[in-house]
Amino acid sequence: MNLHGSFEMPTKRAHPYATYQTAEPMEFAQRVERLLNFGVRNRWYVVGPSVMVGTEPVAFTRLGEELVAWRDARGKLCVLEDFCPHRGAPLSAGRVCASGISCRYHNVEVSGDGVVVNVPAFPAANLNGKKAVKSYPAAEHFQAIFVYFGDEKHPEAPPLNLPEELLSPEWTGFLTSATWNCNYRYVLDNTIDIMHPPFLHGQSYMNADSSQQDEVVLERKENGLILRRKYDLTSVDQMEVIDENFVYERLGVFLPPAAGFGPADTQFLRIIPAVTPIDDTHCQFNVFRLRKAQGWQGAMYRFMFNTVYEQATWDLIEQDREMLEAMPTVFPPRERLYQHDHGVTALRSFFKRIAEAQLRELLGMQIA
Repeated sequence: MNLHGSFEMPTKRAHPYATYQTAEPMEFAQRVERLLNFGVRNRWYVVGPSVMVGTEPVAFTRLGEELVAWRDARGKLCVLEDFCPHRGAPLSAGRVCASGISCRYHNVEVSGDGVVVNVPAFPAANLNGKKAVKSYPAAEHFQAIFVYFGDEKHPEAPPLNLPEELLSPEWTGFLTSATWNCNYRYVLDNTIDIMHPPFLHGQSYMNADSSQQDEVVLERKENGLILRRKYDLTSVDQMEVIDENFVYERLGVFLPPAAGFGPADTQFLRIIPAVTPIDDTHCQFNVFRLRKAQGWQGAMYRFMFNTVYEQATWDLIEQDREMLEAMPTVFPPRERLYQHDHGVTALRSFFKRIAEAQLRELLGMQIA
């Protein structure tokens, strides 16, 4: 497990639903933009690595919602809104108990599914036995914690559809995760910007020989899009964004033979980023770095990564982080786009349509 990223701790509390469900008057377009800035709903998101949560309560924010997570005595992962239904105190300031989590303020106990199971000071309280805290479906796979964020129309989680690389035993690799101080939409744009690597990452062993001039070719799909370079295919094979109730990106970076072992036709590093908004100015950048290798070859890749390539990986990630954190706080920035930005404009339109449909359904509007 490679974990060199940072994780934010909340410094102030907002109402747990202070996202798209604002009561202030807003035009429909403004609500769409607000939903986009905090993350479209009815999706699974990677909130961080599995090592992030132990047996003590952990507080964190994702999609503008304050959460608390812990593991019970059997190791089961529990995720609730960080909110005691009695007086609104943070459950994360309490302690894990046999029945779930106990609020530090008055010891009200809440189970992992959000039901109040004990009010010690007044057992006859009508709060007892009520599901009064929002619970979040959670799953763990390939070193990562996935949480489902549904809206009022879709509280039940659909199946978590993961890419083949995270399911097949033919693949091996690592998750890296870090908190970035920028709107997550900048990161989405970056992962479909196939022409930035030879400039921003031009000194890396993966992009040193890549041409700085080219055209891009865009392919739209029902569940995302694919972007390719038209002529130079020496560094990145293609960049994809895929939405299957879990939004992730996929790209393959060609590597020299010295970079590890694997079949001759898979001499590339598979990169699967999955960025998750924290709020409208912060995000959790998660990226799986994988090779198609098994047995001793897979072990050799993991050894080479840990001893040789991990620092290069973090150096490259830092180049992206520094650039995106230097971008204007308000998204989108003032910009003049050109041919290379077809992927960026198509991706923004793709998610805008999703946000509009979600809000129309929630507001009872006719979907155009």
